[in-house]
Order: sequence, then structure tokens, then C-alpha cells
Amino acid sequence: MGVRESLPRISATLLALLAVAAPLPFILPEYMITTLIMFFIWAVVAQSWNLVWGIAGVWTLGQMAIFAMAGYVTGWLILHLGLSPYLAAVLGIVGAVAASVVMALPSIRLRGVYVILMTISFHEIFRILLTTDTSGFTGGIFGLPPFEGFVSGDLGFGERTLIQYYIALAMLLVTAPIVWCILHSRLGLAFKAMGQNPLYAAARGISIFRTQVLAFIISGVLAGAAGAYWAQYFGTMQPAVLSYDTMVMVFAMMVVGGWASFSGPILGAFIMVWLSELLHATHELRELLLGLVIFVVSVTLPDGFAPKCARLLRLIREKAAPPRDAAARLPVRDR
Repeated sequence: MGVRESLPRISATLLALLAVAAPLPFILPEYMITTLIMFFIWAVVAQSWNLVWGIAGVWTLGQMAIFAMAGYVTGWLILHLGLSPYLAAVLGIVGAVAASVVMALPSIRLRGVYVILMTISFHEIFRILLTTDTSGFTGGIFGLPPFEGFVSGDLGFGERTLIQYYIALAMLLVTAPIVWCILHSRLGLAFKAMGQNPLYAAARGISIFRTQVLAFIISGVLAGAAGAYWAQYFGTMQPAVLSYDTMVMVFAMMVVGGWASFSGPILGAFIMVWLSELLHATHELRELLLGLVIFVVSVTLPDGFAPKCARLLRLIREKAAPPRDAAARLPVRDR
């Protein structure tokens, strides 16, 4: 099914999701709304990572560095140049794309584990530069000083959370259809071909250089949007987002949900964010239990939950639909 033929279905799905998500802030308590905001953010980041690794087959571990780059650029421009939050967010995304290109170009000549080594080196260099800065440029280990983002600090906590919720929801509802359209376009087919067999893709006329750089750029735009929002939501940016705990958590969202699919990262983000929230009461056992869940899912469901959920929905639709032969036996006026 092509993109044009699917537009009515995509529109109907978006309207249905909006109808469900829009009234939630007036129904759920505030802590659940903040958890949903975290889900929206991490779903976008997981989708961006899945696009370049799960779909295009580039083994990169630099996605959180791209995310952090957007947040730091956004916050720095607001603090030191006094730019509007919206313009700073756009420039933050530009900074994320620039970081993506810096990683994309040397990765062209690398494959597999060597891409991992190169991108994790980029991640680690960026983290060390941030944490060892004593000039005040990035705030060092404490991060950027507080600043005012999209929402005025004069508003109450509940009002700020309400506005931030709808901004985060809009971000997810905009980026997810964009990813879907890309995956069902010629460019998406090139990503999949390169991810499955780059030599065959090159033999069929696909430019590996162009396709891989485009995968990094699109992924950078998505991760940059989430990073710019993150900085303005918390009113600061700290190097803690580059911790390995955070990286593993986002990577687990792809694995648990099902990478190399459209819905997998979103489903995985939903599962892992709420599971992490439920395990907060376990304190020091939380990371251990999360690791155990990731291990069990990786072994028992190597394709993640998304294929199982899709198969279940297909069975439900088939059982709900009337049998074809029974419909054929009905009189014409009863059909």
C-alpha cells in the first residue's frame, strides 16, 4: 500500500489517537501526565534510533549524543543569546543534524562493530567535554543553569504540565506519520535494502553513501526535536542524559517493542517508561529488575512485542468480520 493510498487511514488513526489522548490531562493525575510526557519524548528518540539502526542497518551508539547536542544548543542559545525558545529549538535541531553528519561521513567506510566503536567514541568524547568543562560554557557536570522554555515560569505547575503535555503529544503525532511515510516510500525501501544486504542494494543502483547519510540526517532531525523539547521541558540540560543507563533504556525500547518495525519503538517506549515508573518503589533493585525484563524479552521474544500484537489484532479483525461464504448466501436486500 502506497503513501497516497494510505493517507485516509493515517488521518483516521491520528484523529482517533488525538481523541483518546486529548482529554487525558483532565482525567488522570498529574504524575501520570508527566509520565506520558516522558513516553512521548522517548518514543520519538527510540523511533529515530530504530530508523538508522533497525531499518538502515547502521550500528550506531551515538544517538543519545545527538539528542543531547540539540538540548545543549537550544539551552545555550536561550541563556546566552536570548533567542526565543522556538527559534532556539529549530537551531538545536540544526545542531543535532550537524552532529549526525559528523558521525555519518566516517561511518561510510566502516561496518558492523567498527561503526559501534566510532559512534560510542563520539558519545564518550562529547560526554567528557561536557563534564570536564570549567569555563561555564556548558555548566560542567551540573549542566546548564535554569532557563525559561516554551512555557512561562509564571504559570502554576499544573498549567505548565498541561501545555507541555500537548506540545509533546503534537511532537509525537507529527513525527510518527513522517516516519511511517518514509518507511513506505522509495527512500524507505532503500533503507531496508541497505539494512538487509548493502552489497545487493548497491548492485541494484542504490547509493550507499547517499542513503546512509540521509538515514543519519532524518534520524538526527527526530532526535534533535526530542532533545530540544527535553531541554525546554526541564528548563536545563545536564550530561546525565548521556549516562549508559539512559542509553541502555532507550535501546531496550527498540528491543522490547521490536526493532526494524514502525510501531515497535513506540510500543517499547510505552512499556519501558511505565515499567520503570512502576518499579520506582523498589529503589536499588529497579535497575536489576529492568535488566531482568530486558533479558527475558530478548530471549523469549527476539522480535519484540510488536509482531505479536499485530498478529493478535489481525486475528481479532478476522473473527469480528463476517465469513465471506455466509455473506454470499444472504439475500441481496440484506447485504
